[in-house]
Amino acid sequence: MKKVSSWKELTLREKIGQTVVCTCNPDEHIKMCGSVEEFLKKYPIGGIFNNGAYINGLDTGENEGFKALVEEYNSYLSVPMFTVADNGTFAKNNNVNISRQMAVGAANDEELAYKIGQFQAEDCKKTGVNWLLWPVCDLGISKRSPVTDVRAMGSDPALVTRLVGKELEAMKDNNVISCLKHYPGTPYDEHLDPHLTSINNNTSFDFWMANYGEMYKELFKENAPTIMTGHMNLVNYQNDEFEGKFPPATMSYDLTTKLLRDELGFKGVVITDALCMGGFTGEDALKNTVKSFLAGNDVLLWPSFEYIDEMERLILSGEVKEEVLDAAVERIWKLKAEYGILEQVENTSDKNVGFFEDIAKELAEKSLTLVNNERKLIPFDKNKIKKVLIIGVTPSDKQFEELEELKTEFEAYGCRVEMRRNNISPFDNTKDCAENDLILFALCRTPHMPLGPLDFWGNESASIWASNTVDKNKTVIASFGSPYVYRYYENSNLTYINAYHNSKEVIKAFVSALFGEIPFTGKSSVELV
Repeated sequence: MKKVSSWKELTLREKIGQTVVCTCNPDEHIKMCGSVEEFLKKYPIGGIFNNGAYINGLDTGENEGFKALVEEYNSYLSVPMFTVADNGTFAKNNNVNISRQMAVGAANDEELAYKIGQFQAEDCKKTGVNWLLWPVCDLGISKRSPVTDVRAMGSDPALVTRLVGKELEAMKDNNVISCLKHYPGTPYDEHLDPHLTSINNNTSFDFWMANYGEMYKELFKENAPTIMTGHMNLVNYQNDEFEGKFPPATMSYDLTTKLLRDELGFKGVVITDALCMGGFTGEDALKNTVKSFLAGNDVLLWPSFEYIDEMERLILSGEVKEEVLDAAVERIWKLKAEYGILEQVENTSDKNVGFFEDIAKELAEKSLTLVNNERKLIPFDKNKIKKVLIIGVTPSDKQFEELEELKTEFEAYGCRVEMRRNNISPFDNTKDCAENDLILFALCRTPHMPLGPLDFWGNESASIWASNTVDKNKTVIASFGSPYVYRYYENSNLTYINAYHNSKEVIKAFVSALFGEIPFTGKSSVELV
């Protein structure tokens, strides 16, 4: 199809389509309309989401299959698409995992933060993604939130602003669109997950403005191109109460237009969080989707396709002014032009796997945080640590399998290693203590692994109990996920480490640090208790 030279040449339905990012599901699209071409005639979408469930089945580590699919879709559209993702897949497909944002905060290294942005941008270019819904810039002010936790960089807005600013800079330098998320941020005492339900943010507006508000204003100066609204409100600012409730930012004109655009001065493109989440969807999902657009969101993430039909009806009937749509489409067009999407400029990467491995290794080594070493167990004397018992503590089968890399790394230092999942008694562990020089409890609790509050239950809880009853002079506790599990050890005086991730890069760095090969240099970027 011939590409248009101005957004003003688009039909009404094409303009509405520019506000939609749908999932990458060509089978569904063909089933709906008979072919990809007919689907795009009916639903001329503005973007497609590179979702792992589909992408992981494609043909190469660089996802040439996805790139070919995008090329096909673009051939039927008058405006080339955004290709959107939460992360790329080239590095993961090549067994490289970057640690989480809290590790970046613990390392507190601006040059490294820029490299993290490079990692993400190059990963996107490898996989054909031009818009990454990253970085998370939520503040780690809640110790119970299953959303922020290790995804937040820290609790100090100055630290987050400085380091996230470097990530934004690297993304821009590499011509991949970044996205700040999740506005307006998680409240101080939050323990709920917006994937499950909407969140009430009762933070005082003065506190919010002094922390989140000032952080956002500074990051906007870094020319942040996009921002994501979340399924949480800010009740002490809002006046748009409806049926006794304040809507989340995804549906709030007060938060998305008045506060974000008018008061904080954001000029870029606003995208919603996923509209399939429990904090948004339901029997009024279509009505709420329209409300989201009218609140000031330019792009809707995973709305139903009926939204395009409904918005067309509302504009043709005069119930919604077309000028509102035009303003959003103009911002979208400007963003696509700025990043070479309209001209379909090929944004390739010449980086090999080693580039990604080096950055992942550097972050792993610089973020390891030795929280308690009062017993002076670390660094280990290689001549004294010969037999090691590792207790993996996680409700996730996948994460336990990944923690088994610990066994391999200890064996590289000549240790005889036994690895178990939980299996240690809080009542009688005399034999385990007598037979081993070291008992390592490797804890791993991270968002959505599995879905739910970030804590331990059942056998995992019994392991926490056991960890507080063994010989303290032989015991080390290490969290390869949430740093806040330290609450179980605040008063026990056990040797404790936060590692933030259970990747092979982190595990290798962790064992090296235990044996004194590298120093522990990370500093906690949040209050742990």
